[in-house]
Amino acid sequence: MTKNKFLLGLAGAACLLSTTTFAQTAEDLPSVVTWSAYGPGSSGHAQAVAMGAALQNNLGTTLRILPGQNDVSRMVPLRDDRVMFSAAGIASFFAQEGLNDFGTPNWGPQPVRLLLASSPNHNQGIAATEESGIENVADLAGKRVAAVVGAPAINNGIEAILAFAELSWEDVERVDYPGYSASWDGMNSGQVDAAWGATTISGAYQLENSSRGIHWLPVPHDNDAGWERLQSLMPHIFRHNATEGAGISEEEPHEGTNYPYPILITYADQDPMLVQSMTEALIQTFPDYQDAAPGADGWALDKQPLGWIMPFHEGAVAALRGAGVWSEEYEQHNQALIDRQDELAEAWQRLQEQGLEGDELTEAWERERANIPLPPSIQ
Repeated sequence: MTKNKFLLGLAGAACLLSTTTFAQTAEDLPSVVTWSAYGPGSSGHAQAVAMGAALQNNLGTTLRILPGQNDVSRMVPLRDDRVMFSAAGIASFFAQEGLNDFGTPNWGPQPVRLLLASSPNHNQGIAATEESGIENVADLAGKRVAAVVGAPAINNGIEAILAFAELSWEDVERVDYPGYSASWDGMNSGQVDAAWGATTISGAYQLENSSRGIHWLPVPHDNDAGWERLQSLMPHIFRHNATEGAGISEEEPHEGTNYPYPILITYADQDPMLVQSMTEALIQTFPDYQDAAPGADGWALDKQPLGWIMPFHEGAVAALRGAGVWSEEYEQHNQALIDRQDELAEAWQRLQEQGLEGDELTEAWERERANIPLPPSIQ
């Protein structure tokens, strides 16, 4: 919450800064930059390491990575100014919204800002075993679907895709697992019929090469009613055709769902010149890291979520404008997102002054957020 109180007065300044091109280049990046990121073994960590090598080789900048094992442990160092940036996951959106772990009195909606994000050629969605006979989302009714304890990004994603077909968790047999990998072990051992995952994870390839087989459930992009239901629950999910992954290819793409990962973020009060330099450095060195880790190709300029649901930092905007990809339409959308963050902070402050906690706070915050809708994405 400490950041929110400080930042409530920054909206006007942000508006001015976002139309400015700062006299800053990638070469002005400090000799050492610090990120929090996913832990070793994750694709997010592998991408950060690859980007760090490119920064060192091209600019002489050292990237120090502070790994975090969960959403909160990656956000705390950023909030407390122990790192400059965070290569986060979709929990960055939950932090913006004050949801899940961030819906407590010591958190609340956070004024986070994007620099860049990775949107590779994979999808994230629901896969089923071929042997289950499940062809589409509606066929999940009555089937065994894996959930992951303590993983709202996964479980809420499944709930949203179920809503696409007018289903809910009550319409399926939910099977809880202690972790993401364990849920795919359940798929491979035949304990469940369907699970959430990225099309490029090792568990998916293992399933593809097994006797059970794999089938990624399509989420047809022309079904506007279904997509309205899906995005009403999880607005960060967007339409995407995947050409990489288990059981799919450029010749047989998957028409489904995706959202960026990792997402490089900072707070609104971060030095705009530092942010511009960081953004420009990653744009400049992209050719050196694009093939160095799985998913790193998703950091390309033409894959950036410029009209998504989280605002870009004014320093990043300057870099993106300099790269020729920022437009007045994106600028207006970005400012609307910033204005909304200010409204969220004000609403949260009002609830804090009432001394609400626990379920009372959660219920009151749900009502407040419903009155502050997201501007429609222009992705």
